[in-house]
Parts: sequence; C-alpha cells; structure tokens
Amino acid sequence: MRPARRVMGAAAVGLAACSPTYDWRDVRPADAGVQLLFPCKPRTEARSITLAGQPVRMTMVACEAGGSMFGLAFADAGDPGRVAPALAALRAAQAGNLGAPAQSLGTVTVTGANPAPVPERVQVNGRFPDGTAVRQQLVYFARGTRVYQVAVMGEATAEAAGTFFEGIRPAP
Repeated sequence: MRPARRVMGAAAVGLAACSPTYDWRDVRPADAGVQLLFPCKPRTEARSITLAGQPVRMTMVACEAGGSMFGLAFADAGDPGRVAPALAALRAAQAGNLGAPAQSLGTVTVTGANPAPVPERVQVNGRFPDGTAVRQQLVYFARGTRVYQVAVMGEATAEAAGTFFEGIRPAP
C-alpha cells in the first residue's frame, strides 16, 4: 500500500506543477452585452454607485490568476449623452484610487464598441492605501449606453494581458 500511495502522491504533485497558470474560458456575464476570455473562474458582484453625478448599478466580474486580478466593470449610463462623462468618471476614479495619473497607451479596437468616445487602453502606476506599489492596465469603451472598464491589476505577462483585452467581443 505504501508504494502505491507514494506513486499517487508524486503523481498529484506532478500534475499540480504542470497545471497552467491561466485557465482561459469564455465568460458571458449576465446583462453585460459583451463576453471575454477570463484566465480563471470569475465571481460577480453588483452595487449601486454614483457615476458622473448619476446613480447607476455597477456590476463587477473578476478573478485572480498568476498573481494578477482580471476584471470587468460595467454600468448602464441610461442616456447617450451620459456615456462620455461616465467613462471619464470611471477613468478618474480608478486613477484616484491608486493615487496616480492614467497614462494613455493609445486607442484600441473593441468589436461592437461605440466609435465615440474611442476605446482607449491606459496604464496607472500607483499605490494602494498601504503604500504598496501596483500597476494596472485598463481598457475603457462603451457599447450603446453601457460603459465598460476592463482591467488587469498586477504583474500579468504582456501575453496574458493582451489575451484578456483582445478577447473582448459582443455577446451573441
């Protein structure tokens, strides 16, 4: 019995060591209107917030893999005239949370996104309230009256962040 347990134990350790850091899966959050490739199984939370002076219901979908947090936050601005201010407020709030300005990494193509405001990728090199340094990459875009913030927080590889951001597409 003991040799069999040792073999099974060694096999379990070997399988764990070979498991991928990122377990990519197609995720279609309810009411999001988009789908993404997440590197792990995300959890969903929703809460009421004030965004650009208007009350909205913000839904957050996120998970952690490879030491980084991958997330999607979205809300319905309710009116086409509120979309641009809502996106600007999301961006300003995130930069404010990390105590650093958002640096534009340029425009991005997001299939199905509104042409204006133009979808943009930014980076924030900031600090948590306890002083710990953190890097966050984000993509901001709108689809109809919904506004979106897609984020990778931490030191994810460029390949992992690219896969996450490039995996954004309209939900069928």
